[in-house]
Amino acid sequence: MTRAAARLAPEGHAVGVDLSSRMIELARERAAELPNVRFLQADAQVHPFPRHSFDVVISRHGAMFFGDAKAAFANLAAAVRPGGRLVLLTWQPSVRNEWVSTFRRIFSAGREAPASPPAPNPSSLGDPDQVRELLTAAGFTGVRSTGLSERMFFGRDVEDAAEFVEAQFGWMTRELPGEVQARVRADLRVDLAAHLGEHGVRYDSAAWLVEAST
Repeated sequence: MTRAAARLAPEGHAVGVDLSSRMIELARERAAELPNVRFLQADAQVHPFPRHSFDVVISRHGAMFFGDAKAAFANLAAAVRPGGRLVLLTWQPSVRNEWVSTFRRIFSAGREAPASPPAPNPSSLGDPDQVRELLTAAGFTGVRSTGLSERMFFGRDVEDAAEFVEAQFGWMTRELPGEVQARVRADLRVDLAAHLGEHGVRYDSAAWLVEAST
């Protein structure tokens, strides 16, 4: 997203922020050809960004993982100039996302799905009314959410997609016998193959495009 923003604003600059040093390192490698990009390893919830220094703050499926959303959005609002914008892409509830329900069913292997590891909820910004209250309290105005339904890309082919999906959902089978894990891997590939088309492996998804101003 940082690279895309930089290409759209060749006369400006884009700053990418992440907690992970490995993610920042990879991002810097991939953006080496762009002169107007820099990356910062920091916690956007508390990092002292210069006040009123950005025109737009964007996040694609990342803002829902803030540990303290109120503090985070207040901090970001202070960093955006008056008249600037906030644009987020957040998940709608998981029941509206085919990929979530499908992969949880496959990796559950016929048993009740195990509880997710303690972590922020990916659907924490899935209620437009709550998001409007949250962002308004943080200092944003004109908050609006637009529903989007698109086919989500998971990989170029079955094995490429399987590698990605197993990295996300594999924790659900770690305690199962080896033969059960093998069956899950086989079932996954059958389902991925059924969703393979000209443009790779894709599943239905549902998200909110959240926009606000300062």
